[in-house]
Amino acid sequence: MKATLAINGGTPVRTEPFPARFWGASVVGDEELALVTEVVRSRCLFRSYGEGTPHMVDDLEREAREFFGVRHALGVTSGSAALFCALAGLGIGPGDEVIVPSLMWLSDFNAPLLHGATPVVADIDRTLCVDPDDLERKITPRAKAVVVVYFMGGVGHIDRIVEIGKKRAVAVVEDCAQSCGATFRGQRIGSLGDVGCYSFQHNKIMTSGEGGMVVTNDPLTFERAARYHDLGGLRPALAAQLEGEPQLEPFAGAQFRMNELTGAVALAQLRKLDSAVLAVTQSHFGRLTRELSEACPGIRFRDTGDHGGDAGIALYIDRQTPDKGAWFGKALAAEGIPVGATTRVCNLLHSEYVQARRQTHPNMPPFGPVGSGDACTYSPACCPNTDAIIGSMVSTMITPRMTDSDIDDIRDAVTKVWRAQEVSR
Repeated sequence: MKATLAINGGTPVRTEPFPARFWGASVVGDEELALVTEVVRSRCLFRSYGEGTPHMVDDLEREAREFFGVRHALGVTSGSAALFCALAGLGIGPGDEVIVPSLMWLSDFNAPLLHGATPVVADIDRTLCVDPDDLERKITPRAKAVVVVYFMGGVGHIDRIVEIGKKRAVAVVEDCAQSCGATFRGQRIGSLGDVGCYSFQHNKIMTSGEGGMVVTNDPLTFERAARYHDLGGLRPALAAQLEGEPQLEPFAGAQFRMNELTGAVALAQLRKLDSAVLAVTQSHFGRLTRELSEACPGIRFRDTGDHGGDAGIALYIDRQTPDKGAWFGKALAAEGIPVGATTRVCNLLHSEYVQARRQTHPNMPPFGPVGSGDACTYSPACCPNTDAIIGSMVSTMITPRMTDSDIDDIRDAVTKVWRAQEVSR
């Protein structure tokens, strides 16, 4: 006998609130405090010099190289700064096109613009990441890079995207802001393309409040990014990563240097990322998908190229159509399960400033009179599948502080709604 759904007057599966919604921030503790205290007592808050010997950012970069499996790592002030530095590292500029997915954060669109390049928006597929087929359709002779956004822990079909990038001579920039530590067939994301970017903002898997990182295996990309992040110069600690002589002369750059306090918190977080965060979320995620597959015949989850590599920070149920997704989400929420994205990432083609192509000055490239993007327009029609795919997905978050009992409630609520829906057909 099927239970009455809460939206129909039945008793909800859960009435108590779930634990804190954050990931890295929810496990902040003694490890972060110890390293921050060391920095304060040393009075060395700048990474390159002070009264003592600053080392936190240097240690972070060294341990990140090992953790992510890359040759070079650069600590920066934010995930946005990481994207700006990554494109600078690749030499992106006016006349170039950078393909970005429709489901993205503001910075994925802004970063090409701030280098004078034209963002070209590609549709997503049911991974919620860029659709490899539409990506290939959007490549022109001016395309120099594609930004792959790993949405909410997912890893998409990055193998196909890397293959397309190599075939078409388009660099692959991995935006790992929402999937730090996830893997694709045993390899950490961020190390599969030409350059990887991470965000350590508060609402991330690994956090230092703000902060970010650029990783790459290419020494020239690294040197250009490192110079760009520090006014065009190259300080000794970063020059040492080159394992050879610098190849570039100084040039005009920005200022995105990470400080020692940020580096200390990020270092503590990196050291516990696998054990305190991903081990928990991936275990919960794996259990939910296994048990729901048994309890709810025919249920579909977000598509992926590697289910086991997903960071496990959110469960996405694919209801195939927006109408089914809207009803399922409403019914699940009534059962006491938090439903909906925990990020402000959205279909940016609905953004008014994107549609208006508004920049700090109307004559700046790419949309100014000297730019290559003067004929480029932006509207949801550019990516006709995006809104329908987003609307078809029903999501709930998974955090490190959730218990087995919390996961039981998610499983039971999804099963209850699924069975009621199946019987009502």
